[in-house]
Amino acid sequence: MARSRAWNRRALQTRMVYLGGLIGPFASQSLVAVVPEFADTFNKPVQHASFAVTAYMITLASTMLFSSALVRNVAPHIVVRTAYAFTAAGAAICWVAPSWNGFIAGIVVMALSNAFTLPILQLILRQLVPPEELGQALGRYFAMQSLGNCVGPLGAGVVSIANWQLIHLLVIALAAAMVLVGVPRVEPVRREKVDEPIAWPPMIVHISTILALGAGIIGMGTVLTIHLDSAFGMAASQRGLVIMVGGLVAFFVSPRIGSSVDKFGALTIMTVCAVAGAGTIAAIPHLPWPVAIAACWAVAISCAQGIQTTVTYSVLRTPGGAALNSSILAFRFFGLALTPLMLLPVYLRSAWAGFAVPAVLLMAALGLQWAQPGMRATLRPAPKAE
Repeated sequence: MARSRAWNRRALQTRMVYLGGLIGPFASQSLVAVVPEFADTFNKPVQHASFAVTAYMITLASTMLFSSALVRNVAPHIVVRTAYAFTAAGAAICWVAPSWNGFIAGIVVMALSNAFTLPILQLILRQLVPPEELGQALGRYFAMQSLGNCVGPLGAGVVSIANWQLIHLLVIALAAAMVLVGVPRVEPVRREKVDEPIAWPPMIVHISTILALGAGIIGMGTVLTIHLDSAFGMAASQRGLVIMVGGLVAFFVSPRIGSSVDKFGALTIMTVCAVAGAGTIAAIPHLPWPVAIAACWAVAISCAQGIQTTVTYSVLRTPGGAALNSSILAFRFFGLALTPLMLLPVYLRSAWAGFAVPAVLLMAALGLQWAQPGMRATLRPAPKAE
């Protein structure tokens, strides 16, 4: 009986690893849908209020560059429990914050916590499942991240009908569940020696591409939220629904994009996704119907997932790429943080330019991928085993 209870508890804790994949995106994307609301609450201009998103993303990305190294000798389950305790504390600070500075402090605490949970949960999965099932397990984990990206804006929009700050209670509840139930105990992951020299020129191109992706598509959710408010007067719940459509479509499309990379090669799929993503982003301010905007946003977010997949595919096939993969992906969050700082001011001056500039950034990144010597060789389809 005791053995059965122990097995059931471990199975539950394994499921909590996947729940952890949802919490970070849920917490961050719930901010995006209610920028106009907390601008009113704290009596800030919308552009100033959007700094909350920047504060979260800069903190997350900067810390994620070295967070795994800081806790390398600590048991991962302890890291996760501690981090989610801080997530709950950060959400509580945001909930009761009487001032703008207090609100930002709570956001920074949540971002610091997510910088540790994001990489550590994936390391736990790697130790929990057999090697032949790791891809399936990671796919399930990333699907939960997509779900978090979907329900975060929608949840924030719905609760904002009563009070937008109630969204923090949901984050507290989810984080408290992670602390109380925990995740399975696994051994600390020691640093792996990587003797392979790093091919820096293609890595710099990949960093540029991920940075443009974060700013030019994923981070544009903040600008889109403000556009839906100013152009159509949409309530937060409606804006959250439009943003949710993108993540929901990407949730179903992403596996097919991955299969296409194996079949046609990463450069081909990257080109299709970059062109389609740039075109749909640039079209948004010219569309008179929110439904059409939602459709364009869905295509753009699906293309963003495709670009990220192709970059990761190429990085892992480039000399020394495995050692830098997580650091390169961190630049997605740097891009997210740059959107309110660099692209929102452009949008506030001119709506069409605010969406055209991100499209130009994406096409410039694609140009770098094609121009990089030897890049085509690393982006061809992998040879099939005979």
